Amino acid sequence: MFGFIVNPVAGNGRGLLVWNRPQKELERRRAIFRVKMTAKQGEAKKMAVELLQKEEVSKIIAVGGDGTVNEVISGMKMAGIPCTFGHIPAGSGNDFARGHSLPSDPVAVLEHILAEGEGKAIDLFRVNGQIAVNAVGAGFDGEVAKVTNEAAYKSWLNRWRLGKLSYIISVIRVFLSYQTCRVTLRVDGQETILDSVWLVAVANIPNYGGGMLICPGAVPDDGMAEVCVVCNVSRWSLISAFPMIFTGSHVHHPGVRFFRGQQIVIESERELKVHVDGEVSESTPITVEVEHRKQMICA
Repeated sequence: MFGFIVNPVAGNGRGLLVWNRPQKELERRRAIFRVKMTAKQGEAKKMAVELLQKEEVSKIIAVGGDGTVNEVISGMKMAGIPCTFGHIPAGSGNDFARGHSLPSDPVAVLEHILAEGEGKAIDLFRVNGQIAVNAVGAGFDGEVAKVTNEAAYKSWLNRWRLGKLSYIISVIRVFLSYQTCRVTLRVDGQETILDSVWLVAVANIPNYGGGMLICPGAVPDDGMAEVCVVCNVSRWSLISAFPMIFTGSHVHHPGVRFFRGQQIVIESERELKVHVDGEVSESTPITVEVEHRKQMICA
C-alpha cells in the first residue's frame, strides 16, 4: 500500500491541482492508497511517521515542493522503518525533482513510482541533528532564503508559475546590503581560513534555488558533499558574475572555491543565517555530516 502526503498550498496552491490528476489515475486503477493533506508547516513530518507506524505503507510519496520533501524524509528517518520515498513535484523550485531527473508531468511521475523497481539509495546530510536532502547554505544564500520565504512577491510569482524569479529578486535585495566576513571551514578535519566570504553552499545535488547549478559536480549517492565557497569578490564583480551560476560556468571564476568531504564544519566571525533545503532553521556554527545511501527513492 502507498501513502501520499499532499501539501495543497505548495507552489501557491498548485499542490492540490497537481494531486488531482494522480488521484484520478489511482482511482481508475482501483489502487489501494492512503492520503494525508497538510494544513501547516511541520505536519508532513508527523504524517510520515503515522503512515509508517500505523498504516504500514511500502512507499511514501510527497506531493509538494522541496520543503515537503525534507519534512517527509525527516519523518521517515524519525520513524526508523525502512521505506521507499517517491516525489510528485508541485512547488516553486522543485530542486529535488530536477536533481534526480524526475518527469515534470504528475501522471508520468506516478507511472514511474508505481513501476516495480528497486529504485536507488541516496545520501542524506545531518545538519546539527536535522536532515537535509538537497543542500545547506550559510551566509548570503541563507539570508536570501529568509528574505524569499518572507516576501509577498513569492506567492504572486508562484501564481504565474514564475517562482524562480522570486529567488532572483531576493538575491538583488540582499546583495545591496550584505556584509561579508571571515569563515573557518573544516573539511574532514582539514582547516581553511577564508576571508571576505559571501556564501558557503554544501550540496548533495548540483542545483538549488530553483535550478541554479551551485555545485555542478555534486552526486547524490557518492558518500561525499560538494562545497562551494564564494569569497574575496567585490560587490559589483559578484553581481556581474551571477548569471554564470545558471550554467555552472562560475566554477572557473577566481572567487569561487570547491571542496569535497564527508564532514563539513562551518564557523564564522559573526552569526550567519543557514538554510536547510531552502528553510532557514539554523545559524553558524554548523556541522554537516554525510550519511551514505541512507534513503531509497523511486528512480
